[in-house]
Amino acid sequence: MKSQTQNINISDCWNQIGVWRKGLDICPKLETVAHCRNCQVYIDAGLALLDRDINEDYIKENTAKYKNAKSLGSVAQISCIVFRSENEWFAINTNVLNEICEVSEIHSIPHNRNPLISGMVNVRGEIEICIAFNELHQQKSQQDSVGKSRMLVINLESGRYVYRADEVMGIFKIDNNSIRPAPSSVAATSSHYVNGIFDYNEQSIGLVDPHLMDSRIKEA
Repeated sequence: MKSQTQNINISDCWNQIGVWRKGLDICPKLETVAHCRNCQVYIDAGLALLDRDINEDYIKENTAKYKNAKSLGSVAQISCIVFRSENEWFAINTNVLNEICEVSEIHSIPHNRNPLISGMVNVRGEIEICIAFNELHQQKSQQDSVGKSRMLVINLESGRYVYRADEVMGIFKIDNNSIRPAPSSVAATSSHYVNGIFDYNEQSIGLVDPHLMDSRIKEA
């Protein structure tokens, strides 16, 4: 139960004397406690402040603040990593993102006939399957890479995969209401794994559905 300490008179001796005073002004308690924060007077004062009755105006002010914050934050958002493959921009939910790492050498797999599997890659001592993301949307470009390539490691239902992104814009929170259906101009192959599109930083970005992407890989 809270004590009635609303009008308690606290002696803030640590502000009047403190640990910096020397000679005759030094507090005798410092000889045993070394610092004000270890003194029982300081501790009791802090507990008294925490144990005060809550001011009615404080309750009203914070109730309104949290009520407004809940209202403002009611728009659902998703966290996505935005990246470029060839000349197109994509985003995938960070829920499936395991890590972003430097580009590693991709080793071919003997007798591999799956065009979506580009080989194997070593990620921190673990051998992972590297998928050819550009083959998913079958878009080739002569555009020179202006960003730094990265390897993205993702976890899908069928396992963990790595793919190379020609450029990573970053991780952003996107409002769900800003995502619209993919237009008919999106290639048929892209519609197999892209379930929406949104605009960010003057770029049209295709939102990758991890479940559709996983199905696309398994079907190939």
